[in-house]
Order: sequence, then structure tokens, then C-alpha cells
Amino acid sequence: MAGRDKKELAGEILQLIGGADNIIAATHCITRLRFNLKDASKVNLETLKKVDGALGAQVKDGQWQVIIGPQVESVYRELEPLLEPSKLGGEVPVDDGQPEVEGSGHLGAFEIITGIFSPIIPALVAGGMVKGILAVIAGFGIDTGANDWAVFNMISDIPFYFLPFLLAVSCADRFKINRSLALCVAGSLMYPTIVNAIGTNEVPLTVLGIAVPVFTYADSVFPVIFGVAGLALVYRMLDKVVPDLFKLVVVPAASLGIVIPINLMVLAPIGAWCGIGLASGIVWLFSTLGPVAGFLLGFFMPLIVLFGMHQSTSPIQISNIATLGYDYLLPVSFCHNLAESGAAFGAALRMKDKRLKSAAFTCSFSAFMGISEPALFTVQVPNRTPLAAAMISNGIGGALTAILGAKCFGFVMPGITSLPVYMDPTGAVWNIVSIIICIMATWIIGAVLSFVLWGRFGGVKESIN
Repeated sequence: MAGRDKKELAGEILQLIGGADNIIAATHCITRLRFNLKDASKVNLETLKKVDGALGAQVKDGQWQVIIGPQVESVYRELEPLLEPSKLGGEVPVDDGQPEVEGSGHLGAFEIITGIFSPIIPALVAGGMVKGILAVIAGFGIDTGANDWAVFNMISDIPFYFLPFLLAVSCADRFKINRSLALCVAGSLMYPTIVNAIGTNEVPLTVLGIAVPVFTYADSVFPVIFGVAGLALVYRMLDKVVPDLFKLVVVPAASLGIVIPINLMVLAPIGAWCGIGLASGIVWLFSTLGPVAGFLLGFFMPLIVLFGMHQSTSPIQISNIATLGYDYLLPVSFCHNLAESGAAFGAALRMKDKRLKSAAFTCSFSAFMGISEPALFTVQVPNRTPLAAAMISNGIGGALTAILGAKCFGFVMPGITSLPVYMDPTGAVWNIVSIIICIMATWIIGAVLSFVLWGRFGGVKESIN
């Protein structure tokens, strides 16, 4: 795949899914091209799975997904000139003028969440990595809160403190609403009058004589999503009834005039409580069930990734970090990537075909670095035994994270390069020691099970398609 021309690959995929006219919407996540199509009968899924340069394909909730791997953005960029701008990066239109057919359904909740969070992940990962590196430096007794280090502290905090603005832009693209208006919704949550009232018991604003609830919206996830979704709904309703002559003046102003008060009074507080409730629920789950919760989450994680639902946990992880200062789920995801890496490595040792053995070793390294889907779709699923090995080993790894109390202190892609983010900001070393124990155990168990049980869970296909 590394040597395949990206423009040629994009053109072949476009042809196999029925051409540009068959596409309703096209976007991508970290490893997959995602399409919503008008006519599913024009696509041969088995042929799409075997495209040279792709790692597989599947249909999930009516959405066609082509697994590319880390080069997905480069392939998507080659697709962009071949499609109309209205079809790029957006959700399925409310009325596309086409009959509802199998495989062309509207985006489900998981796809909407993925579409919102995928564009902002680079910024969150950047902030998380800088924060982790600063924690490592602080572990050597260096005051990272003073002098030039303060600038890097600012860099690490920016993506999280101004998260509502980042989400406003990606929500605007997902809900097909003007970005500037969406940013105004985010700005209302971060307005100085509200920010300065936090912790003072003051009533900074009222609507119809009712006090506006005050919450800390920096680092928040759901308030701005609810607000921009409401904005899109109100804007479209007004746009249908306001005469064209007055639309430019009336519709934007009326939309903000309706949505911002409703958001401040109702939607944003509900969103804030959702974030608090999710964080509290995760704490309760792990404190009550402990290793059982870790095992179940770890065991099913390969299947969650297989069906493309793993990005749906991003709001929970970010909410946990904002509310608690750490997250329990990211360590399990870290173990998952190492489980996939170990299982692919163990399978590679048993493979006889040199080309497939080389591909399996490459997939193992990719998972080790944080991208597990090449291993999952190239090695695990076709050969079955590595998939079972990955599920069992990650279940054990997830249980270990709960037993040892491993936490992640920043949002980051769960690969070996993310280790600095597991350094406790207080300087204590146990957390990073615990996560190293977890990932080492997971990798070794995955590799051993995959090697020893090779072929026990179905025929060995040794196929990369």
C-alpha cells in the first residue's frame, strides 16, 4: 500500500462505489474513508475489500467505510477534486431528492459523533502530548510553571480550555450551518460575564427575570454540541419561512436571538450535567465492578473498533479529563492497540508466505505506534485466531488497568508515543509504571495466544484482503 499512488487509489475507490454521482456525502476519520450513497446496488463490497491499497471495507448503519490506515487523509485529499464541495465533509442532507434505499440511510449517532470529533483530534492530541512531556520534565524536579515553560503550559491548555470553539467549527461542518454563527454560540458559553461569575454565587445574567445557570464551560463537550445542533434546527426552520429579500438580515439574527438564550437556560446546563454524569458513571462502574468492568471493555474493544464505534467514546474521555483530571478508558484503548500488535506479531511468526508475514509484522508495528485497524482488518479478522487472541489479551489488560489503577491525564492517541501523558502531574511514578506493566502484559499475552492457538478458531487464510 505504501507504494500505491494515492490519486490512482482514490480514483479506483470512487469508480467501485458507483462514481461521483452516486455519493451523497463523503468524509473520513483517522483511518477510514466514509461514504453515504444513493444506490447501494452499484457497489460490490467484495471487490471493494480487495482493492490494492485498502485494508478492507464494510457497511455500518448504511454508511460505506473503506479502511485505508494512517494515509487516509492523503487519499481523501485526492478525492476532493473529484467531488462537488457540497458532498465533502458533511452529513447526509435532510432531503437529497432520492428514495431511501438499503445502504444509503442517514448518518447514525455514532457517525455524527465521529464526524464532530475526528477533525479536532490533532489539536487535542497535540495538547495532551505537550502536557505529558511537561509532566515528565516536572518529574526531574524542574519547575515547569515558571519562565519559558509557562508558554508550553499555555500550549498544552489551549485546545482544552477553548474546546467549545473547536467543537463549534466541527459541529458547524457536521450540521451544515455557518461556522461564524456556530462560533457565536460557543462564544456565549465563554463570555467573560459568565466566566467571571464562576464560583462567586453571583447572578450575571437573566432571561425573562430567570437567572441564567452558571457552569464552567471551558473543557466542556456537550453544551456547545447541543447549542449548535439547536442553531442548525432553528436556522433551517426560519430559512423556510422568511422571504428571500430579508433572509440575510433576519435569519442569522433571529437564530442567535432564539438559540443562545435557550442554550444558556436549558441546553447547555443539560449538556454540562451530561458530562458530569458520564464521568461519575465511569467512576462508579470501575469502583463497583473494578476488574470486571475493565475486562469486559477490553474484551469487546476489538469489536467496537471493527464496527467503527470507537470514536464515540471520545466525548466520555474528554469529559472525564475535564471533570476528574484523568480518564479510565484511554488506558484500556492503549492496551487494545498493544493487544492487536502482539496478536499480529504472533500470527506473523506462524505465517509461511513471506509477503503476508512481512505485512503482518508491519501491521504489528503500526498497532504498536497507535493505529490498530491495519492489524485488525489485515491479520485478525481474516485469520480469526489472532482476533480471539487480541480479545482475550485485551480483556486481561483491561482488568489489569482497573486492578493497578492506571489513568491517562490527557487526551491522546493510544500508542507507545503517548506514554508521557500517563505521567502523573504530581510527579508520582506509579501510574506510568502501572501502564507499562499493563501494556507489556497485554502485548505478550496477545502474541503468545496468537502463536500457540494459531488455526484453532477457523481456517487459516493468511490473507490481507
